[in-house]
Amino acid sequence: MAEQSLMGVFYLKYRPQTLKDLVGQESVKKTLQSAYSANKLSHAYLFVGPRGTGKTSTARILAKMVNCEEKDSPCNRCTTCLSITDGSNLDLIEIDAASNRGIEDIRSLREKIKLSPTSSKKKVYIIDEVHMLTTEAFNALLKTLEEPPSHALFILATTDVSKMPKTILSRVQRLDFKLASPQELEETLSKIIKQEKIDIEEDAIKSLVKKAEGSFRDGVKLLDQIASLDKKITKEVIENIFQESGFGEIFKLINCLLQKDTTAGLTILSNFAQKGVDFKQLNLLLMENLRYLVLIKNGLGALLVEPHLSNENYQSLVELSANFSNQTLIKILDILQKAYEKSKFTSIPSLPLELAVVEICSPESIETVENKQSLQSNDLRELKVVVEDRESKIEEEQIHSQPSIIKEPSPTIHHPPSNSDSPDILKLKEKWTFVLETIRPYNFSLEALLRSISISDCTDSQVIIEVPYSFHQRIMEAPKNRDLLESILSDILGRSIKVSVILGSRPARSEDVANIEIAADDEIIRAAAEIFNSDTVN
Repeated sequence: MAEQSLMGVFYLKYRPQTLKDLVGQESVKKTLQSAYSANKLSHAYLFVGPRGTGKTSTARILAKMVNCEEKDSPCNRCTTCLSITDGSNLDLIEIDAASNRGIEDIRSLREKIKLSPTSSKKKVYIIDEVHMLTTEAFNALLKTLEEPPSHALFILATTDVSKMPKTILSRVQRLDFKLASPQELEETLSKIIKQEKIDIEEDAIKSLVKKAEGSFRDGVKLLDQIASLDKKITKEVIENIFQESGFGEIFKLINCLLQKDTTAGLTILSNFAQKGVDFKQLNLLLMENLRYLVLIKNGLGALLVEPHLSNENYQSLVELSANFSNQTLIKILDILQKAYEKSKFTSIPSLPLELAVVEICSPESIETVENKQSLQSNDLRELKVVVEDRESKIEEEQIHSQPSIIKEPSPTIHHPPSNSDSPDILKLKEKWTFVLETIRPYNFSLEALLRSISISDCTDSQVIIEVPYSFHQRIMEAPKNRDLLESILSDILGRSIKVSVILGSRPARSEDVANIEIAADDEIIRAAAEIFNSDTVN
């Protein structure tokens, strides 16, 4: 216990207490200092950047700046500054969104925010990992950000801005934090080493810098771990204590997946288990690096260099990406995502990821899927030709048999049809392209389905959507899909909206017009059922 209590002592002791103490992040410091000097601070900020880059430290510094009792803010001498430093200030509320992500937590915040500060000038709310909030919680937070009391300041922090709703992003001032350069990290560690009189070689410092991978917090914690050694700290000592970890080990694991080396992959996982690694976080880290490979392969790698990866790690991923196809990466990420979801319920923490590695490395795993998808694509094209040819013949017979009934070509519908032209429905039709574009990155299937729905009605609290098939209704009523759609429609209409899905009439088919019955064992229907892995086709 005594050893554990020492962990993080350096990080707390040498945590920056003013903007001047903050190493790097020059753009962030300049923006905040200028806004403070001009008395133009925003009511809400979003700090974006990788872990360990100073987001929470900067948030606390900003809390001191707006509440300091002296002119040279923050003075770090007055009662307010000292209480913020030691965590006893009642007007500084820090919320971990990863643990308090529900709507009830945000509702509680909304109720308490109405109360004036206890002793400070402003109440400061720091919400860490804010991207972890649920859709409902985001909607509740949005209302608070739209009409914040004058005595409140919000500072949101996230390591994954891609998961933030656009509605929230439009109501905060965003500041981006970058990974530390090797020079900045070395400068920070050297100051602590000098202050603490640690006997360490220059090469050992550089080794620590490399293992910190751009994170100030990780670098200081690594130094803290070795500070108590009663011998001169060399590069070899560093390597023996920490071995190879972080990016290097993840890089090895990805290589095992590429080479389909199950034994080596499971051995790496076993080593992680012996170190007490959280396997859910390990899975997320693995998925994150595979996502980087997807971005690199598709021309977006330059976005990763400073914000997320050191130049050395980036170059390693660039070389590795050449060995993967997009389809392989997509399949691996899909397997890992399923493993992550299973990890929430397993009694053996490592099991879902171990099984995922076995599945990915099995010889038939990726190739079989790719071949199957290719075959299905060819079968679908052939099936489409057969069906189109059949429908063409049916229509031709219909024209000859009933010359007075001529089927006009249906116009292309770009907006959802509706049974009403109320202002709300007209607004939704006008914004429907925005709805589709917003949903597309999250759920391709839902976006495709929304191209064929009909808005039946729109009330003050509900949008009624009509779909032609029961399986469409099941897709629309899935909680994740419904929550996503409700959030977007609520944003467009400016009020809380619930979505109700009803089953309407199926679109007319040429077979129906011709009154031709199709047998249940029709060859085309059975072929379609096999392709879509279904017993029947509705």
